Amino acid sequence: MSWGLEVLALDEDADERTIKRAYAQRLRVTRPDDDPAAFQQLHEAYQAALAWVQQRPVPLEAASAASAHVASGPEPALEPAPAPAPADRAFADAPPPPPQTVDVAASAHGILTRALQLEVGPLRDWLAQQPELWSLYSKPAIGEAVLAQLCNHVPPLSMGISEVLVETFGWNDLHSGIDPYALHAHRLQMHRSWVVQPRNHGRLAELLRQNGLPSTITGARDHLAWLSRPWKAWQALLTSLPPMRGRDLNRTLDVLCIDDATDAPAPLRAQQVDFWLRIGQRDRMSVVRGLQGLLRGIASGLALSALILGYGVLKSSEPDAWPMQRFAELALWALLALTVSGALAPPLHTLLRWQSSDEPAAPRGRYPRLLLIPLLAVMAVVLIHVLDLRVAGTAVAWSALVLALVRFWKRSRLEVHFNGWLLLAALPLLKLTVMMVVVAELALVATLVLWLWDGWRNVRGQWA
Repeated sequence: MSWGLEVLALDEDADERTIKRAYAQRLRVTRPDDDPAAFQQLHEAYQAALAWVQQRPVPLEAASAASAHVASGPEPALEPAPAPAPADRAFADAPPPPPQTVDVAASAHGILTRALQLEVGPLRDWLAQQPELWSLYSKPAIGEAVLAQLCNHVPPLSMGISEVLVETFGWNDLHSGIDPYALHAHRLQMHRSWVVQPRNHGRLAELLRQNGLPSTITGARDHLAWLSRPWKAWQALLTSLPPMRGRDLNRTLDVLCIDDATDAPAPLRAQQVDFWLRIGQRDRMSVVRGLQGLLRGIASGLALSALILGYGVLKSSEPDAWPMQRFAELALWALLALTVSGALAPPLHTLLRWQSSDEPAAPRGRYPRLLLIPLLAVMAVVLIHVLDLRVAGTAVAWSALVLALVRFWKRSRLEVHFNGWLLLAALPLLKLTVMMVVVAELALVATLVLWLWDGWRNVRGQWA
């Protein structure tokens, strides 16, 4: 039995005339102007009932009677049919059903146009008033056309608007044949493409806050401006100089699920996205990161040199003040030191991350990372005891100790909770540190102990 007959409260043997009478009676209390959703359901039930009656098999008795009627010849003329009942007149006055021939492409285009213009509530009301969506035949075809355009990201819609379309066309129903996980992932990607549009800065800031990133509308606007402006290498490098800016922009790209410049939606520019992605690759050295570190060192050195020279000018009026030449030399040395430090910071940071990362599944690159620390220890021993260069050997020994300590600490996932007992251990640790500075061999022993301990805990199981 058809579900349409159940909605119309009819028996299984109802004919078309009975269905039309029941439909006309219900139209008196269910009008499209008052309740569009209920009218749409009623009209779908009416069409389903008519379709079921037309496809219903003819009983054997009725077929035999029809054959006997044809064999017996024509019947006498029937009397004129009586005037239509009041229910029939009500059906005659009801609005006609929507036409079966619908321009599916035009309807889908109109729906997507409205989806771009309206908010969630007005769009839901507008869809409920469209006659072409009342039909059981045209609605699925329109839904397929809308979904096909959305699969091509034309246009990107917010999560709320796409939810209205999902509810309207039943894409999340069990019998729809659509993978709900793939549909949700695609809707999320559309939403992220939608929030990068210039008019949606507030929605981008909200999305960043939902993912645990403190952001304001101004911050979101700045991020989109840096990612979408025309490419100029020097401008991008100067923009990346402030601390934490590269990290914040990479977190924004992570929230937007952009890990490759080719995935950047408009209006983001591929060159800008590629630049900031390379800035955020802390475990890989690149020319961009090297130039960033060098410029940061130069900027810091110039600022410190200006402070030193300014202090020298202020003290120049005092009788026992240093000559200005000494302040100038000090400023020059400060500039040189910070420039070199800035240039060395990115490769050293990359080296520390390379040493402290987990063991790779592939055997490639295992041995260089494992043997770097003992090789540095051997180099320190050669410098101290063979070449008699204790200062250089001590510097190499301490470099190996720092690498071993960072490697052991990061890979062991140690957590330290500070309390009063740690303060008692601070003085012995300080004395031990001073002894290691004086006696480089102690630093080498500590380096080998940490290296062996880390190898026993983290490398032995991976290589077994």
